[in-house]
Amino acid sequence: MLDKTVIYTRVSSDEQRKKGFSLDYQKKQGEEYAKANNLDVIKVYAESYTAKKPGRPLFNEMLAFCKKNKIKNLVFLKSDRASRNGVDSAQLVYMAEHLDYNIHLIQDRLILNKQAKATDFLVFEINNCIANFYPRNLSVDVSTKMREKAEQGYYPSRAPVGYCNKRINRRSYLQIDPNKAFNIKMIFELYATGQYSYATLADEMRKRGFKIGEKTLCSRRNIEDILNNPIYFGDFIWNGKHYFNGKHEPIISQELYALCQRIIQSRSSGTLKKHSFIFTNTIKCKKCGCYMTAEIKKDKYIYYHCTGNHGGNCKRGSYVTEKKLENAFIDILKSFELTPAALEIVKKCLKNEMEAQNYYNENRIKELENSIEKTKNRLNKLFDLYLDGQIKENMYKEKSKEFENMLDDFTLKYSSYTRTGIELLQLSEKLFELCKNAPKLYLDGSVIEKRKIVKLVCSNFSYDGSNIVITVKKAFQPLVKIAYLLKLGHPGLEPGTLRLSGVRSNHLS
Repeated sequence: MLDKTVIYTRVSSDEQRKKGFSLDYQKKQGEEYAKANNLDVIKVYAESYTAKKPGRPLFNEMLAFCKKNKIKNLVFLKSDRASRNGVDSAQLVYMAEHLDYNIHLIQDRLILNKQAKATDFLVFEINNCIANFYPRNLSVDVSTKMREKAEQGYYPSRAPVGYCNKRINRRSYLQIDPNKAFNIKMIFELYATGQYSYATLADEMRKRGFKIGEKTLCSRRNIEDILNNPIYFGDFIWNGKHYFNGKHEPIISQELYALCQRIIQSRSSGTLKKHSFIFTNTIKCKKCGCYMTAEIKKDKYIYYHCTGNHGGNCKRGSYVTEKKLENAFIDILKSFELTPAALEIVKKCLKNEMEAQNYYNENRIKELENSIEKTKNRLNKLFDLYLDGQIKENMYKEKSKEFENMLDDFTLKYSSYTRTGIELLQLSEKLFELCKNAPKLYLDGSVIEKRKIVKLVCSNFSYDGSNIVITVKKAFQPLVKIAYLLKLGHPGLEPGTLRLSGVRSNHLS
């Protein structure tokens, strides 16, 4: 009697036209695999839904169906078709280890169950970590459009105070907010007199009735952010990069901004510039939620403390040295280090992921090249029709604008996919280096490089006056989990003794 099984196939909602791992292809591969392994396919689940987060309707329905009907075989094309998040992968691991299920991963050549080798679970967890890592650090259709917009000189994010966002032809552009631009200019002019500090200038602007939002009064932090933001004279900073000569209208002159900067720097003997600190805009006060700011004491010791901007009394007793924060973070990084044998598995997984992603990118680039060429031809034909008088001017303008918008979208996507290979390579290098020797990678880096690693690894970093709490991003938690288990010697244990499920987020208190 053949063992009953179900096949699960999945594409993300934005991948439905993808050729490489289409639903039909996955179904065909699953059926051929089942036939070759004497499995009786009872049902096929086909889902167009992202697996970045738990909660896929058909995935959950499949699990419930298998439980109700005592079906112990689940077939997937590969691990990233099964899951790209820690919750679902942990659930599958638990089913394999404790509930007598057989999780078949065709292209990974794995069957997870109680008889599986410890290294099989290791490969599955690493594959899931990599699959989870990339979508969290790459966003082709959204972030790349924003980056392209920034490269063109347009600020791509929410307008800062003094500006507002205005949509023109489905795009958002910065425009001066006439109700607040006057006050922004006044802030720079008053500070340039040298008679105000951040705090006293905030008091002065509150007296003048200036509000950041409808119900938000101007604070010292707001004044500091405004005076250090080059967007007001025409440049802007987005995603850590300085863009020069933005196309928005400036509120102040560059000379006025430079004058204010000189005053700020002359007063900063006890405080470094914002981006000179490793943990700036990273560590928060656990009590009130404010970001902690840093100061230099005795010209060499860096301390962080709560700003108290939310009205609390947290500043007293909240001081912590940067050295203590670094030591706590380095302890977290030590948990990433893998054994040489495990590194070989990571290397293989990274190569496989790179090949799969590059194959997909090449197909998408070809499709986009064809789409760009077709759209250009349609624009040319439309223009010929207009010149020949076969269509009216209003129709021509309407259709040409439509084609231009399509061409713009295709071009942005094309640019993003041509760069994705480089980004994947960079991310893979960083991931491999973290697995190999994360503490050394951090310690050898500059302040800027250290900040990048902190941002890359941490989803939450807080201090409550005595305890430092660091939460590792979900994308990295499987790595921490694997490294910890390997250090305990689990790969040398008998099959079925490895326990990877149910591990909580990594904290250091």
